[in-house]
Amino acid sequence: MLKNSRYWVSASLPTRVISTLAIFCLAFVFRWAINDYVELHYPVQLFLLVAMLVTLRYGYALGMMVLLPGWFLGLIFFVPPFGEFTSVTKSDVIRTVNYFTIGLVGIAVLEYLQRTRYSRRLMLAVSESRYRSLLRLDNHRVFQQRQAVRALRQVTEIFAHLDQVLLLVNQAKNVYALPLLMQLTGGPGEECSLDWLELVHIDDRPRVERELAYVLDGLKEHREFSLRMANRDRGHVEVVCVFRSLALSAHQKVFALLLKQPAA
Repeated sequence: MLKNSRYWVSASLPTRVISTLAIFCLAFVFRWAINDYVELHYPVQLFLLVAMLVTLRYGYALGMMVLLPGWFLGLIFFVPPFGEFTSVTKSDVIRTVNYFTIGLVGIAVLEYLQRTRYSRRLMLAVSESRYRSLLRLDNHRVFQQRQAVRALRQVTEIFAHLDQVLLLVNQAKNVYALPLLMQLTGGPGEECSLDWLELVHIDDRPRVERELAYVLDGLKEHREFSLRMANRDRGHVEVVCVFRSLALSAHQKVFALLLKQPAA
C-alpha cells in the first residue's frame, strides 16, 4: 500500500521509542566509560551523532527529542564542575549554539533525504504497477486476438461444411437443428427437442454424454464418435460425428456436431 513520503519510517512507534532509548543509553554509557581518556573534550558531540543516527532510522521527531537530553547530560556529567549548575559562560553559549545549530540542520537534511528517497521508491512502485497493468492488458489483447483468429478459422471451417452440420449447441444447451439432421431423422425442425440427446438411442446416451463432456469441460477441442439417432420410422440411423467447440470469447463457446460419414 502506497503511503505519503512523510511516513517513510516502517517501524511501529513502540519499536522506535524503545530503540531510541536503548541507543541513547548505550551512548551515555560509552561516553562515561571513555571520559577518563577524552576528559573535557567533546562532551556533547557523541549525543549529536546519536541524534543523527536516530533521525536516519526513525525520523526527525525522535531525533529532535534526543538533542535536548543529550545537551543537558553532556553539560552536567562531562563539563566541570560535574553535576552542578554554574553561571553561564561564553564557552557554554558557543557550545550550545553550535550543538543545536548543527543538530537541527543535520536532522533537517537527513529527514529531507529520507523523504526524497522514499518518494522515489513510491514513484518506482507506481511505475512498476502501471507497467504490469499495461503488460497484462496487452497480453489479454493478444490472447483475445488469437482467440478471434481461431474462432474465425473455426467458423470458416464450419460454414464451409455447413451441409454436413447436424446441429449447433450453445452453452445454455439450446439446440439449433439444421436440415441435415431432419434428413437423417425424417422429422421437421419444430419436432426437434431442445434436449437433443432425446434423439440419441438410449443405449448410446451415456457414452455420448461422456464424450461430449471432454469438449464441454475444455479438455479437448473436438471428439469423434458414432451414435444412433431416432428417425420417423421409429428406427435408428447410425452416424459418425465430430463434436467441435467454437470459442467466441474467453467465456462464450458454441458447439457444432458435424456429420463425418452418413450411414449407408
